[in-house]
Parts: sequence; C-alpha cells; structure tokens
Amino acid sequence: MTPIDDDTRSIDICQDDFQAMLREQVRLAVRCTLVTILNEEVDAFIGAGRYQRTAQRRDQRNGTYPRSLGTSVGQIDDLPVPRTRKGFRTQVFDRYQRRRAELDQAIGEMFIQGVSTSKVGQVMEALTDIRPSPSTVSRVFHTLDGEYTAWKQRPLDDHYLYAFADGTYFTVIYDNEGHKMPILAVASINQQGERQVLGFTVGERENQGAWEELLDDLKRRGLQQVDLWVTDGNQAMLNAIERQFPASKRQRCVKHKMGNVLGYVPTSQRGAVEPELKALFYQDNREKADQAVAAFIEKYTKIYPTAVECLKRDLEACLTFYAFPQAHWKTIRTTNVIERLFGEVKKRSHKMAAAFRNEGSCLLMFYAVIRGLTFKKIPMPAKEPGCQLLHRI
Repeated sequence: MTPIDDDTRSIDICQDDFQAMLREQVRLAVRCTLVTILNEEVDAFIGAGRYQRTAQRRDQRNGTYPRSLGTSVGQIDDLPVPRTRKGFRTQVFDRYQRRRAELDQAIGEMFIQGVSTSKVGQVMEALTDIRPSPSTVSRVFHTLDGEYTAWKQRPLDDHYLYAFADGTYFTVIYDNEGHKMPILAVASINQQGERQVLGFTVGERENQGAWEELLDDLKRRGLQQVDLWVTDGNQAMLNAIERQFPASKRQRCVKHKMGNVLGYVPTSQRGAVEPELKALFYQDNREKADQAVAAFIEKYTKIYPTAVECLKRDLEACLTFYAFPQAHWKTIRTTNVIERLFGEVKKRSHKMAAAFRNEGSCLLMFYAVIRGLTFKKIPMPAKEPGCQLLHRI
C-alpha cells in the first residue's frame, strides 16, 4: 500500500472541509430562494403584499407552518410556508410530497438501471443527505413506468416530413452473462421542423417482421404519410418500409454508402478517391451531381471496377435528397439523426449498462434518457411563388 504523507492528508481534510462549507452555502442559498418564492407566491394569491391595504386584496395571511423539503443539495428544514384564512396552497411543493421532481427523476433512473432499492437509498443519501424509503422508490418507479406506457401509446401526427430508421444493441445480463439486446427505433422531423422519437422496440435488424410490427404500431397511432425515409441499406428494414409506406421516397445514407464503396479501394489510395466520392453528394443541385457521378464512373471504372459497381447499386436512393429543400440536405442525406440519438443514450447509460436485467429495464432506460433530451429544430424555408416547400407525394 502506498503511504500517505501528512501534507497529502492535510490537503484531503481541507478539501473535505471546503466541500462541506460550499455545500452548506448552496443549501442556504436554495433555502433563501425558496422562502422568497413562497412569499411572492402568497402575495400573488392574496392580491397584495404584507400589510398592504388595496381594493384587490382577496385574503389575509394567517401565519406560517414549518416544512422540510428534500432538494438536490440536501434536506432543507423548517421552511416557513405561509398560511391564509381562505386556504393558500403553494405550488413549490405538494402538501403530500416532500421530494423535488429532479430527485424523483434521479431515483427513477437509478431504479431502472437494475440497482436494488437499498442501493438506490444509499446513492440518494450520498447525493442529498436524505434516505428515501423503499415505498418512495417504488412509487417513483411506477410513476416512470406509467409515463412510458402513456408515451408509447400517444397519438402521432398523420404526416411527417422525414423519418429515420435504424437499430442498435444494448448489453443486458442473464445468468451473470452479458447478452446483446437489439433495439429498433424510428425518429422523425415534423412539419414544424421539430425532431421527435416516434417509437422503439426490441427486435433484430435483420427481422422484417419486427420492423413491420414497429411500423404497424406507428400507423395504428395515426401515422399515415412520411415524405422521405432515411435509412442504411438493411434489406429487412427496406422491405418493411416499402410494404407499409409504398408512396414514400427513400434516401440511402451517403455516409454508409461511401464506406461501402471505399471498402473496394486499396487503403493506400483511399485518401485520393474519398474527396471525389464525397463531392458527389455535396453539389449545388441534382444536375451537377449527375455530372459529377458520370465523371467519377468514367474515371474509376477500369481502375476500381468493384468499387464503381458498388456505387451504382442503389445510387438513385443516395441522390434523393437533392429533390428536397437545400436547407435540409445536411440533415437528410445521412442517418446521423438517429445514430446520434443512439450515441446519446449509450453515453448516458454506459456506466450502468451491465445493470439492465431484462427487456423491460432496457426499454425503460431508453425512454428515461430520451425524455430528458432536447432536439434542435431544423430551419423551415419560406415558400417561394410557384415552388412547393417540400416534395409532395
């Protein structure tokens, strides 16, 4: 064991003292803020400040009563909650609930990681100086589970501009061994440019039936039209989309296509070929793109014939995005929208991925993460005379 010298121990003690002092200062600041909010709230309820005599006064103060409140910086004791003669009720915290919403969310997220109720209590005590009871943890879990159930049954718009479909894997533990849990998901962009997750489920990417079940569910909840589906080249998924949404246009992810094409080019030559290949999908319009494609094919057919044949396969689907508003090209020519979603879920859950014990906990964790995400809107170009805003089916 490495010895700890006195100077190091002194630094550790000083750091502990500093952290305790800082924590107490933050707690005091939160308490002062809450007291201020409570007083402003009751003034608005009454229609007048303390000791003010106005025609708008609707009630009279009637002292205070003490309450305790659990916050992210610890329990705050003896909060003076105002009373009024007609029965003021604060919105800062519920009369029957002593926990702040962010603590409930934290408890819920830890619960679905597969951690035991007692462990959740220990973690929460370390974070907040408050030990939640097993019934509190159970109540929060069932609240989150109810939210997820309502979310996955919510009605959808009948028309979305773009939809992005893909699959990924999460690790779950069965009999002390890790197993891959396949997740299929569909994200979208609506007519206001807002990004949304429409749905997700457990299923293998290569299973067309699993994709059709997911798409069936979206249609059952109201989805009728998608202008453009953005996907990779997974055939089971493409077959399901074609069957469920035969009128939709399809965009093949150009990032995946470029990777496939370059796989047939010697490693030493990829640095020279890649910029020319990428340029096919970064032209100003479709006409210039077609010219660039023709030039690329003519140049490399004899040098790298298998790479050119790979490019030709599904090439039209790689160029579909040119028919849509240019402001959207960056967003819709790849599957980055949904891949980044998967990445964010994995980033936020990787530390407890091994705690997923079953299909339900994995799906609930996925929901717990995405409900806390905010998505950037895409710009919606103004309509020009004689020009449709978007491609219409």
